[in-house]
Amino acid sequence: MAILSGAVLDRAREAAALPGPIHLHLWQDRSLFLGVIPDPVEFTPACAWLLVGLDLPFHIAVNDGPTVSTSLALVPPGAEVRYYSESGLLGCCFLDVLCRDYRLLSSRLHAVSDNLYCDDGPFAASVVESFRRLYLDPVDPAGVYDRLVESLSLPSAAPEGRVEQAVAGVVASVRLTAAANLTNRHYAAEAGLSEEVLSRWFRQETGLTLRRYRNWHRLFLAAWMMQQGISLTDAAQEAGFSDAAHFNHVFREMVGLKPSFIQRAMAYTRIYFAGMLAVDGTAVNEAGRRLP
Repeated sequence: MAILSGAVLDRAREAAALPGPIHLHLWQDRSLFLGVIPDPVEFTPACAWLLVGLDLPFHIAVNDGPTVSTSLALVPPGAEVRYYSESGLLGCCFLDVLCRDYRLLSSRLHAVSDNLYCDDGPFAASVVESFRRLYLDPVDPAGVYDRLVESLSLPSAAPEGRVEQAVAGVVASVRLTAAANLTNRHYAAEAGLSEEVLSRWFRQETGLTLRRYRNWHRLFLAAWMMQQGISLTDAAQEAGFSDAAHFNHVFREMVGLKPSFIQRAMAYTRIYFAGMLAVDGTAVNEAGRRLP
């Protein structure tokens, strides 16, 4: 792992060509992006996040920390991240919102700073090879999740204890109602908690505000609608954003890419669902159909 000067990330280049094939897997507890991101990215992830260089090391910096070159990096939710890959071929895994994956993986990697963990040893080599196989020789979509959990040795997604169970219940409710303008009071009442307690527990377990987490789900819902042929403006409004400008702002902040990147890449993108998203309270399956 090499520390680089900040000048590396200053090399801005316009992506004149369309990106290569993209696979986006959305599950109930985690999500996985595999594909080409050609430009430098600056964003603030809404969940703990793992970045994997599929063929070359990438350059990454978190908050005010140093820029490093590595093949595997882990950052917590809410950190300000800047990264760039020479080849653009990356695997991005958004981990479980309750941060159990983050706590486990951070114990296996090396701390570069308080908010950045990296590795270039045998564990990283194994993860890179697993992610490369998922991208270059994809298995049936139903088997990708099991392969991901196995390669990272991730813990069970089942919540434990009263606080985790309460927050997990709210997360499930948000997933089903992301497009609705429901208040924190509504979710608190569902959980049998006061608004103050819910806000404190949710931030304690996820590192996020409830509003920010709901916007995170709205982004994926809008992306799915865009893949169905709905315009960016209509998809943004249907997903619950006030307008396209609001959607663009949140998309850039949380994903680090322009929505136009996704629009250009739609012809090369396959989105797989497994109950993560819902339209009007009805879950969407991997074929893009609503579940009964």
